[in-house]
Amino acid sequence: MYQILTNFCSSFQTETPILFIGVLILSMLLGFYLLTKGGDLLSDHCSNLAKAIGIPSVVVGLTVVSIATSAPELFTSIAAISSGATGLILGNIIGSNIANIGLILGISLIISPINTEKAVSSTQRILLLTLSCAFTGHLFFHPSHSLNKVSGSILLIFISSYLYFISKNALRNRKTKSLDSYENSNEKNNAIHISCIMVIIATAALWVGSDSLVFGAKNLASLVGVPEELVGFTLVAIGTSLPELAASISLTRKKEFGMLLGNIVGSNMFNIGLVGGVAGVLGPISVSTAYPWIDYISLLILTGVLTFWLKGKNLQKSHGVALLLLYLTASIATWIYNS
Repeated sequence: MYQILTNFCSSFQTETPILFIGVLILSMLLGFYLLTKGGDLLSDHCSNLAKAIGIPSVVVGLTVVSIATSAPELFTSIAAISSGATGLILGNIIGSNIANIGLILGISLIISPINTEKAVSSTQRILLLTLSCAFTGHLFFHPSHSLNKVSGSILLIFISSYLYFISKNALRNRKTKSLDSYENSNEKNNAIHISCIMVIIATAALWVGSDSLVFGAKNLASLVGVPEELVGFTLVAIGTSLPELAASISLTRKKEFGMLLGNIVGSNMFNIGLVGGVAGVLGPISVSTAYPWIDYISLLILTGVLTFWLKGKNLQKSHGVALLLLYLTASIATWIYNS
């Protein structure tokens, strides 16, 4: 898809720059739409497929759905590597995690207060903070300031171990066996076939959407003259976080606060462990901005605030305003100093 868009724009890229900019904007909008719809379809039908073949719903929520919500970031990172726009990747990972906390949780708190008592286990809070510190610490202190095959492999081993242990624990502690919601084998087989087809369609939508988004973002960054990391930190990060935003607003209105907070924590862990791990293995992925520590500190501050609040604090609208201000400050600071 990336090459098709490149060939299509080659005839008028230099002759009619206004038309080229319009195509780039449309390409990004198409990418945002396909990533959002593809992520929703993948999440829903992976969940349906897993339940149809007998996997307990609690395990589905902790594994399949969590991975599916990180699919837009994953596909975008793979597309960025294949197109040479590696600067988008770290900006997308860090920017998405910051947006999940500052923007998405901030908006959710504006809608409704949230009681965090027993919403997320202390183990998951500690793992998220440790993973964020290790991730940013490696990028800042390692001589190469990059994700490579070694660091990427470590991240993948970590996230695989995390998946294994939470699945094992969920299977051990479940009180009842999952009930088969299908009345007969024909209905069950039809559901499996439909879900398989929809998973393929969702994967295709994610692939086309990620290529379209990366094409528009990479060329727009080049035209404007700003580093790819900045575009990844803001536009791409917000775009790939749209599925989480829509889901969070829906969960907030339904008062499903435990699922909302768990989705934010899980998504941030998968963004670093899965997306960062795959990017490192396929990389290396280097830092090119002048002051990357601004993004690292912003991520650590917001992650630290989140893990502290999740100890049982009753969050109000004022906390949401504070998160939105922190997110806005982080975005403005990185644009001022790194553009």
